[in-house]
Amino acid sequence: MKRHTRLTAALAASALLLSACAMDTSALGRSGSGEVGQNRADLEKFYTQDFEWKSCDDTSLDCATIEVPLDYDNPDGETIEIAMTRRPADGRKAVGNLFVNPGGPGGSGFSVAENAEYYFDTRITDAFNIIGFDPRGVERSTPVDCVDDDTLGELLDESFDLSTDKGLGEADEQVKMVGQSCEENAGDLLPYVGTEYAAQDMDVMRALVGDEKLNYVGFSYGTSLGGQYADLFPHNVGRMILDGAVDTTVGSAQMSHDQSLGFETALRNYVDDCRGGNACPFKGSTDDALAQIKELFEKSLEEPFPTSDADRPLTQSQFFSGLITPLYNKQNWPILTQAFSQLINDNDGSLFQYLGDLMNGRETDGSFSSNSTEANWAINCADYPLSSDDEVEELAADLRENGTVFGDYMLSAPDVCLYWPYKPSQAPGPYIGKGADPIVVVGTRYDPATPYQWSESLAESLDSAVLVTWEGDGHTAYGSADDCISDPLDDYLIEGTVPEDGLTCSP
Repeated sequence: MKRHTRLTAALAASALLLSACAMDTSALGRSGSGEVGQNRADLEKFYTQDFEWKSCDDTSLDCATIEVPLDYDNPDGETIEIAMTRRPADGRKAVGNLFVNPGGPGGSGFSVAENAEYYFDTRITDAFNIIGFDPRGVERSTPVDCVDDDTLGELLDESFDLSTDKGLGEADEQVKMVGQSCEENAGDLLPYVGTEYAAQDMDVMRALVGDEKLNYVGFSYGTSLGGQYADLFPHNVGRMILDGAVDTTVGSAQMSHDQSLGFETALRNYVDDCRGGNACPFKGSTDDALAQIKELFEKSLEEPFPTSDADRPLTQSQFFSGLITPLYNKQNWPILTQAFSQLINDNDGSLFQYLGDLMNGRETDGSFSSNSTEANWAINCADYPLSSDDEVEELAADLRENGTVFGDYMLSAPDVCLYWPYKPSQAPGPYIGKGADPIVVVGTRYDPATPYQWSESLAESLDSAVLVTWEGDGHTAYGSADDCISDPLDDYLIEGTVPEDGLTCSP
């Protein structure tokens, strides 16, 4: 799950946070009252609208666009579009539809449907039509557009020395510019891209495809979207898997703190693994290697490393993005070893730069493949209030003491939501979903982006949840862990057999 709320540490790298606008949400049915959606006559036109699946361009998938209210409290006002795609089931007897979300916030569900075979076993792709969608504000669904690609590239590349007043001032000016640009170019949309609105869009989609209950798999931020849905529409929950859970109750600064320590642990596990191979570029113990990485990280701020592009050296923000990207999946650790070897032995940061660009969706010509970064800002800033300065400093001090490599990097920059035109009065959750059918929460022990304790927290707060644990590395488990995880989750989706609460599997 991506974050991107703190400037350099967040514009260019981080992984989760959120923040919204103060508005009346009392009519939206918080705490799982179910008094929303199809129970409201003023929304009937959206729940009964005509829509048509048509063949998507250049793919074997179907595409459709539906209309939803910009503001569910004002359904007679402005409307926006939500884009959906469907991968028809391969089997002759489909069980039904399975909605999916890959996370972000800002990730496109189209990618999951297009690449369903990499996410799910053939048992699932045979049994279900896989339906992906772009949440409001994302890519094809009335997207948030704050700045042009050249400006976005500059924002993501730039780093500041936040230990100085000059650096802090420059970072603050950059955050202010982002807030002003987003207000000027997307201001009318910004109050309405939060998770609570997106969850209501999901219920409209559920009804329009003819499903009595929503079957859903949400990864990373998608767990927040699923938890919010369960809270608003508990009796419409079908078979729901929430993998790599977000704890919405801890607040934005605590999220950055937890993620920072999560990436530190993942980096240590990587180094331990690297040292067991012949190609590892580090010398000495694991602690020696981490000290060397810290030295490289600090040097990149003072003197960016050369790359294959003489006009674009590897800055600290790029280095951070490129370093954490392979930590999301253990299978990519050899690529991280290659990047470190290139940097240490050849003084070449090209591969790290490539990996950072990959995370941010930046193409070789400097354009961006989607609006995921800007959508990430907008959704984050539409969900979570700003943390207090005292809380930020307390948590940053803890990172300075306990962070082996990154220190307080993920908390040292100004929050990108600081000058946002709309701010929320409360964070989403806690999600309860009282009365919902059983929900399966999946947590990975060494998940860097959504630390394991977040899955424990979500499983505890949801009224009907069971917790499944993967004692491994990487971000999320379903589709990447072994059969001990995938088989019971497949059985649950296809047959409704709920896994044992506390089921734990090891690599």
